[in-house]
Amino acid sequence: MSHGKDSLPPIIRLQYRSGDLIIKEGDYGISIYKILRGRVGIYSQSGDTEVKLATLGPGQVVGEMTFLGRAKERRSASARALEDVEVEVWHPERLAREYEEMPPILKYIANQALKRLVRMNKLLTKLSARKEAAKREAGRGRVEPGESQRQFYRKEIDRPFEYRPLDGPSHVTLTGQVKDISLGGVGAVVSSRNTKVFPHERGEEVRLHLVLPDGKEIEGRAKIVSIRRDKTPGRVFLGLNFTDMTYESKKRLGFFLMP
Repeated sequence: MSHGKDSLPPIIRLQYRSGDLIIKEGDYGISIYKILRGRVGIYSQSGDTEVKLATLGPGQVVGEMTFLGRAKERRSASARALEDVEVEVWHPERLAREYEEMPPILKYIANQALKRLVRMNKLLTKLSARKEAAKREAGRGRVEPGESQRQFYRKEIDRPFEYRPLDGPSHVTLTGQVKDISLGGVGAVVSSRNTKVFPHERGEEVRLHLVLPDGKEIEGRAKIVSIRRDKTPGRVFLGLNFTDMTYESKKRLGFFLMP
């Protein structure tokens, strides 16, 4: 039985306190949440490790994958309020009519994008779980933090990038060439002259900006985990691990790395 416009489920507002669970991974659910106020953390469970996938804020949507998946799958991640949060709750029935009226080609594109997004989330979860495990092992003195993480899902590229010290003045911007990239970090070659501008030492954090071969920009923070002389005289090779990246940059990088 179809619903008339007036009988559609109403849009309601809910409030959550910091730490409250909004969505639980593994549950069945159909509601979609638009964040009006506050920040929400998105988490996924990998074995005994809870992995943080993203932080969302006002204007962003939580739970949309349930709608795109036509409510056939369990929730793929948990959502928790990181501070006091207010959300607008939509019932998918309000969107279903518009979705069904979409041209078949647009529905096909949306479904393909959903499949890629699901694969990317699984990839992020596995990588983040490995990174957390590496940190625990490093705390026991068994491995060097970050050194092994860049071996996963790495793609060779040759793209210019900009970087500067995290706590340095904004006008101090250096350049180099990214040679490979993964969800965990980048390998880059820079001029040895750059090391005279600020110390390029293990543990030093930088802000970096890069345009991927597909034209998409990514930016974030990264930590130097290795530094060595490059085979080309006058250059050094840096291994950098991402320490913070915007949700949009993570998504762009994830899609770029998809096979």
